[in-house]
Amino acid sequence: MVENSKTDVPDKKQTQEEYQLIFAAFLRLINSYENSAEKWEVMEDIINLRASFLIDRILTGLRMDFDRALEIIKNHNNFTSELERRQRDVLLAGIDNLVDFAAAEEYRMMEELTGLPDFDTAEIYEPVFEKYNLIYAGVENGDVLHAATIAAWWITLENETFVTFMTQGDERVRAWHLSHEGISCPKRDFPPELIPPIEFGCRCFLITDSYSSVSGALNKKELKNNINPVFKESLATGGRIFSEEHPYFKRPLPIEIKNIAARIKVKLHIV
Repeated sequence: MVENSKTDVPDKKQTQEEYQLIFAAFLRLINSYENSAEKWEVMEDIINLRASFLIDRILTGLRMDFDRALEIIKNHNNFTSELERRQRDVLLAGIDNLVDFAAAEEYRMMEELTGLPDFDTAEIYEPVFEKYNLIYAGVENGDVLHAATIAAWWITLENETFVTFMTQGDERVRAWHLSHEGISCPKRDFPPELIPPIEFGCRCFLITDSYSSVSGALNKKELKNNINPVFKESLATGGRIFSEEHPYFKRPLPIEIKNIAARIKVKLHIV
């Protein structure tokens, strides 16, 4: 039996609708930029919104609503099944990573705004905001949904199940993705670096076989030199979707942004 864990095409309409919601907060940010206290309050609203949009993709991929996710998160050690325990691991890893990601992303946007000349109209600043919250966000939303959909499938597999890496096999497939096609090994040995997404906009997927036939050899040394370090971990195995190698995480964040992320995590019961 073969199982296919590909995701649907990301919902561009949803991303556009979310952009309009967060854009209203952005206008408040521009109008309050000279007021330090108010500026950070508005930034918290923006980060809250961006984090909620990303978390929604995790829940969609896991096929659960927010109330059910919160119930599992709060459950700690009183699980009704092993699957529920694995779901909690995925939720904690994903939400923690995405709150940090949203905070870092919006601060990078804020840094870029700070570098622009002062103008009285928000239209001058909108291209920067659109770059982060519509263009980049559209790809990131798809990557998060893909990671969560793969994770939902992965946590149902037994450790002895043979998993095989596959590409879409069309002209859009990147050469280094194609170089990994057919690599197969038991789930327990499958490298997180090859659990999709393995790059921004990745469409690769995994399949399982009912027999232990290895169609591609796994050379860990070659693999290490042929991956995108941003995606070196995997949500499916309890890791981050976007690692510390992501450009957003390359520079330290101010204490105000760190505190915003911490408050969001407390509200979501993940700390």
